[in-house]
Order: sequence, then C-alpha cells, then structure tokens
Amino acid sequence: MSSSASVNLKALSSLRPDSYVPLYMQLAEQFVEIIRNSHSRLVGAALPSEAECMEYFKVSRPTVRQAMAHLLIQGLITRGRGRGTFVAPQRLDHDLSRAFEDEMRSTDRSVRFELLERATVKAPLRVREALQLPADQTVEKIKRLRLLEGEVFGYEERYISSAYSRQVTQQALKQKAIYSLIKDYAGEFPARFGLTIRSIAATAEYARILGVKRGSHLLSSEHTYFLASDTPVLYGAVLFHGDKYQFSVQTPISPP
Repeated sequence: MSSSASVNLKALSSLRPDSYVPLYMQLAEQFVEIIRNSHSRLVGAALPSEAECMEYFKVSRPTVRQAMAHLLIQGLITRGRGRGTFVAPQRLDHDLSRAFEDEMRSTDRSVRFELLERATVKAPLRVREALQLPADQTVEKIKRLRLLEGEVFGYEERYISSAYSRQVTQQALKQKAIYSLIKDYAGEFPARFGLTIRSIAATAEYARILGVKRGSHLLSSEHTYFLASDTPVLYGAVLFHGDKYQFSVQTPISPP
C-alpha cells in the first residue's frame, strides 16, 4: 500500500497535559481530523512511526499505541507487521432502508452477482423458524457473490421456501438485487425486515470465498424479509469485509 501523500507531524498541534482529555485521545482526535478532511487523497499514506510520535509529542509508547488503537477501531488505519501504519480506504456506507445494489447503481457504480450454488435442501431448524415452515419442508438454498466494480465485496447465503423458488430464474439470480427478486416470486416488494448485525471470524470457507485471511473480521448481516401481510418470504445472511463496509439507518424511536 502506498500513496504520494503523507501525514505530516508538523500539521498537528502540541498536546495539552493539563487538559481533562487524555493525551492518547488528544493525539487520536488530531489524526482523525486530518484523515477525514482529506481521506480520498491520503488513502495508503504512511502515518509517522511510534518513535516519531513519541519524540514529537513527548509522550510514552503506550500513549501512542492507545491513539493508534482508537484509529484502528474506527477503520481509519490499517497496520502491517514490519510495514507500518497506513490510512485505510474509506468504508462503503450503506443506508439499510435501500437495496445496496440500487444505492450503488444510483452513483454509477457497477454491481453484479455471481451464482455459486442453487440447491433444494431440507430446511435447517433456524430456517424453519424464520420462515415459519413445518418440520419436513424443503427450501431453496442460494449462494451468490456480490461484486462491486468487478471486486468481490460480499457473500450471500439465502433461503426461500420451495413454493416460491420455482418462480426464480437463473438469469434473475445473476442480475437482480434481493428486493427485485422477492417482487418477482412473491408478487410484491417486502414491507419490512428483521436484521441482526454482528462481527464474526472468517472460517476457512469464508476466507477463501472473500479473499481474506482465516480469522479476519467479517460483518454478518442476518435477516428475514416480510410482506405487508407479515408473511416471511426470505431468510439469510450476507457477509462483508469488516474493514470496508458499514451500515447506517434512521428509524423512529418508540416511546418508553
């Protein structure tokens, strides 16, 4: 990772030992401001080393490491053993009220799908519960890759009841976002969804599919889609690179 730009220590102000804000947080906030103000220009730029920060700010090594850890948690930097610390690429921000594919296409970004597997299987317990199916019911299991500008950024594993699956074509699976697929087989767009987002470690299979190291942090978006009648029509999960993606949502707050 390299960049013609750099993060210059001389652009940062001196720290204030008498402030109620801890020194590591003062240092971190200065880096945050510089990176966010010029993120696109600084992607790949090397940050000053621990030793340089210690000398310039007259602080201890733990203080510098705490500041860097704060930046790492926010996804603003990446670290490589023996290579240094660099400004990370900006994460894609997805508004959960819209289909991701539609959101990207509205900004003229190319989104396509690669169908990995389509099979009829006996519904696992978690799928039966989510789709409210009897114990002996079969479902269609669909695995797809999502590619943005030709680069893999997500892996889908979805389940739909066999009553709907016969209406889903191979061509649609290669072209359509999930909202449009549901409209095709259910006759209407979904009215709501239940969603659980959590961080998981990449298994050997997920690491191979997404091109990451085993054990890397992935974002898992587990969901069930419902029609206006409250009928569940799809259950599944989508996995994303944890350092490249983030979710945003605006929703009314229920009164206590």
